[in-house]
Amino acid sequence: MAERFFNQSCTDSEKEELARWIAGQPEDGALRDVLEAAWKKHNADTQMPDVVSERILSKLFQQQILPGENELSGKVVPLYPMHVWVRIAAAIVIILGIGFVSYSWLKRSNEAPIAVVQPVKKAKPADVAPGGNKAILTLGDGSTIVLDNAKNGSLGQQGNVRIVKPASGELVYTAANAKTDKVVYNTVTTPNGGQFQIQLPDGTNVWLNAASSLRFPTTFSGAERKVTITGEVYFEVAKDAKKPFRVQVQDMDVTVLGTHFNVMAYPGEKVIRTTLLEGKVMVKQAGRVVSLSPGQQARLVQDRSSLNVVDEVDTDEEMAWKNGLFQFSDASLDDVMRQVARWYDVEVVYEGSTPTGHFTGKLSRNTNLSKMLQIFTLSDIRYRIEGKKLIVMR
Repeated sequence: MAERFFNQSCTDSEKEELARWIAGQPEDGALRDVLEAAWKKHNADTQMPDVVSERILSKLFQQQILPGENELSGKVVPLYPMHVWVRIAAAIVIILGIGFVSYSWLKRSNEAPIAVVQPVKKAKPADVAPGGNKAILTLGDGSTIVLDNAKNGSLGQQGNVRIVKPASGELVYTAANAKTDKVVYNTVTTPNGGQFQIQLPDGTNVWLNAASSLRFPTTFSGAERKVTITGEVYFEVAKDAKKPFRVQVQDMDVTVLGTHFNVMAYPGEKVIRTTLLEGKVMVKQAGRVVSLSPGQQARLVQDRSSLNVVDEVDTDEEMAWKNGLFQFSDASLDDVMRQVARWYDVEVVYEGSTPTGHFTGKLSRNTNLSKMLQIFTLSDIRYRIEGKKLIVMR
């Protein structure tokens, strides 16, 4: 089979079988023997030079997976000691077909044989770049500004507030000298594959995850500071004892004076989650009221059947998106893929039955889709990318 791999005639199943064999070898010698036997079939009268076998083995083993690196893993995969990780890394290199090189053996008259390294030319695989800072600002008159394309500096004025995009890239609303009683509403919307940060006129900082929106008045002139959201939004609310800060999401309200909290309310999710990091919040829905302390989470089932408080929530996991990470704890493949679809702006399609399995770990969101998905091959989950479509299969 190694010989078939040399001449590029291996089927996918044969590559997987060869990878499993490599992963099970306790010694480098057995692997070297197989490589040499395959070599001789292509070079009948010559012995595989040490430099060639060393380069092949080095290429196979240089992609070691070390504990703490690319920590996202299928829960079905146990933790292995280091020497087994090396073998698994070799299997991954072969399965994915990355980094392998072909070697040709040339003879020159009266000269020692020379090993020439020739990289195998392969078509560049389909891939999708990660999301980034992208959003659209809709002004009070209905006109729009594409924020990721807008130049830094002043973007205009709404009522008595000036809109500025500083070099750091967020959107900042600052009070101007003029005074007006007119209330003007603006909306910031992020697409799939987008995120953005805004500072409201009261000094509250807001972060929007992908496929989210925030509607707010450009000045908080009434008895409260009320905004409306969709999707997932994190708030660091400026303290103002005289004006409570109120977040409306569908038919649920979250009311605070000054605090840090996250609301996740995507339409495709089964539960609306409000997670408190600092301060105190009150969550109201259909006459039901719950109060949260730091580390607690209010969960409203999307069918509105229950509103419960959960203690000792993993706030790092809830805030992973804001900190540039994917982080999962016993998450189903479907849960993972919904996040993937929003961040990479892809349509996820299951070919055949939906693969099972749960995943625990974390990985940077600032990586291409193919790299993020490589780890799923350890759980026998395969995929292919066709444009903006991610096809997942067993």
